[in-house]
Formats: sequence, structure tokens, C-alpha cells
Amino acid sequence: MKVSFIVLRGMPFGGGIEKYTEEVGSRLVKKGHSVNVYVMKQYCSYKDFFKGMRIIKVPVVRTKSLEKLSATCIATILSSFKDNSDIMHFHAFGPGMFCAIPKLLGKKVIVQGHGLEWKRSRWNNFGRWFLRLSEWPSVKFPHGVTVVSIEQQRYLKEKYGIESVYIPTGVNPSDYEKPDLIRKLFGLIGNDYILFAARLVKEKGAHYLIEAYNRLRPPLKLVIAGDSYHERDYKTYLNQLKGKNKNIIFTGYVTGKILRELFSNCYIFVLPSEIEGLPTALLEAMSYGICCLVSDIPENLEALNGFGFYFKNGDAESLAERIDYLIKHPELIEKVREKAKNYVISNYNWDNISDRIEEFYLKILNGGS
Repeated sequence: MKVSFIVLRGMPFGGGIEKYTEEVGSRLVKKGHSVNVYVMKQYCSYKDFFKGMRIIKVPVVRTKSLEKLSATCIATILSSFKDNSDIMHFHAFGPGMFCAIPKLLGKKVIVQGHGLEWKRSRWNNFGRWFLRLSEWPSVKFPHGVTVVSIEQQRYLKEKYGIESVYIPTGVNPSDYEKPDLIRKLFGLIGNDYILFAARLVKEKGAHYLIEAYNRLRPPLKLVIAGDSYHERDYKTYLNQLKGKNKNIIFTGYVTGKILRELFSNCYIFVLPSEIEGLPTALLEAMSYGICCLVSDIPENLEALNGFGFYFKNGDAESLAERIDYLIKHPELIEKVREKAKNYVISNYNWDNISDRIEEFYLKILNGGS
């Protein structure tokens, strides 16, 4: 079976869609399938192959509003006419509307929802209107639709009458890493900081966390790990909130050993996001046995499943109160650590998820939906 994924920023890049493709695609290769990954040219350093997957770079219109759509359009045309794929796997509603092209050419296509694109803060009113409009062909044209959260599955059923297939994102079992590099780079010794790890975009809510931290002034440092393209104004705002507080540390984009050390040694992990698909960073934090504190949006609570704590979405005061409470009650943190880890490893395992994706592909190829 030959599969093409359309389209990613880069490979590897660190976002949820990129992580999903890396984990699933590499496992499909090991099973003997052929995998193409279409990526945006300017974000990818790999030339031809990554973990057995063929990397195909496409040019884009380099603006915030047209980058993803232009890349998807070009990748769709190339894949439709050149690579003879059995399955074309489109990531995200909105860009998924281009699946109509290969379907008309007799290709088997699926679209995978990673959240409701029109809700994201990066879009202006026209952008949100366009993405709402493009959501319909994204779910009506493909041979099959899969989503990463039960909340999305419910939304598609209620709005479009679509029976989508729930296949979540996943995690790998995580091993503890001693605070080596993070001690040298950031002065962190372990259990002495609060961790945020996500893209620096408004809907991830880093500003709520910094506001809460500044109100509270806790005896812990605050580590903001992440970066984002096309978000200069928001990153400037975050730095303004930080001010001269040396206990707030911006690491920039991190991966590999540094990221593993950050997860392994934080006191708590905080995700104050306003919208999500299914938060990969939250699942990863739980896989380390970290106590997690999240905003009370349905997608976060679905992933947490009661093995952690939550606060009122968009409310820095509520967040500050919960952080203060967890600092004063370390026994509560210890109580959820092992339960969270066991739950995530049992229910969000990449090997099982890859098997389910493979079964979904084969069903589509055999005429199912």
C-alpha cells in the first residue's frame, strides 16, 4: 500500500500533525508500506528520506493566510498526477477541501480532523468565514473522515450528520532524564519550575499562565518552551508580560534530550489552551507521570480523564488559585502521577494507533467508509 500525507510544515517539525505523521508513517514503513510526506519547502532540512518516509518538498505562498492552503493545493496536484498513491491522507479541515481533486480522478482520499480550524486565533473574520465554508467539502467529499478527539466526532455528527472514525493521537513510553542540559542552559535543577510546552500562539494561552504567575510570584520558576512562525506580535506581548522577571524563562523551540529533560523534571505541567484537537503535549506530559493542570475545555478534559487538575478557561485568576493550591498540597500531585502515566500508556499507545490507521486505510481501499 502506498500512502501520501498532505501537507506538513516540515519533517520533523514538532507540531501535533507533524508528530502524528512521524509516528504513524514510520510504523507503516516498517510494516512494508510506502509512505510519501509532502512538506513546505522552507521548513524542512531533510533532503529525501526520514525514518523510511519519502520527503517531498513543495513551494508555498509565504503569508500567514495562504501558506497552508497554497502548499496543500500544490501537494494535491503533484500527488494526484505523479506518485500513484493508493491513499491520500489530508491533514485538517479547510485544507482538506482539496481532496475533491484526487477523488474526481479516482483516488481514495481521507481527511483527518485535528481541531476546528476556524476557531484558531491567527485568522481574521474573513479567514474564519472561509474556513467555516471549506469545512463542508472537507468532510463531505472524502471516502472517510477520521478525528483525534471524541469532541470533534460529536461535532461532525451534530453539524453534518457525518459518522467519523475516532483515532486519537498518541505517546511513546517515556523514560526519566536527569536535569543535565537544562541545568547548564537554564539553571534548572529539577522540581523547581512550572512547565508550558506548546506553540506560542494565542489559543495555547501562554499569556494566561504568565499573568497568573506574575500575580502569584510562587517559589518556582516558569519555563515557556516553544516558538511559532508568523506570531511576532504575540511573542512581543508575552515578553512584555514577562518584563524583568528573571524567573520566567523562554527556551525557544526545543526537542530531543532538552525537551525530555524539561518534561522529566518539572513540578507541574500547565496547558491553558482555549481550543485544541487532542493536545499531544498534554498526553506526553502525562506519559512522564507529571501532574497536569489544564483549562477546562472539553478536549483537555477528555485527555486528562480525571487524572489531573483543571481551572476555568480564560481566567488567569482561577489559574493562579489552582497553581497556589497545588504548590501548597504536594501530596495531591504525587497521588495522580502514576495513575496518569498508566492511563495514557494504556489508551494512547502509538503502536495501537498505527494499527487502527492501517485498518482504516484497508477498509477504505476495500470499499468501506
